[in-house]
Amino acid sequence: MDKVTRYEWNGSGVILVILCLLGVTLPLAVVYYMSHLLKIETQVADGEKLAEFLRARK
Repeated sequence: MDKVTRYEWNGSGVILVILCLLGVTLPLAVVYYMSHLLKIETQVADGEKLAEFLRARK
């Protein structure tokens, strides 16, 4: 079994842009981004087939 890891961000883009535009709150924007980032790990039976499928989609 191969493990596939993907990251998904579930935050507000508006809040992130506002925090990035204000220079003083840029460190807060980084903390906001990292705190809303999810790490999703999935077990896959055949990693090579998944890689071929993902390459073929492009």
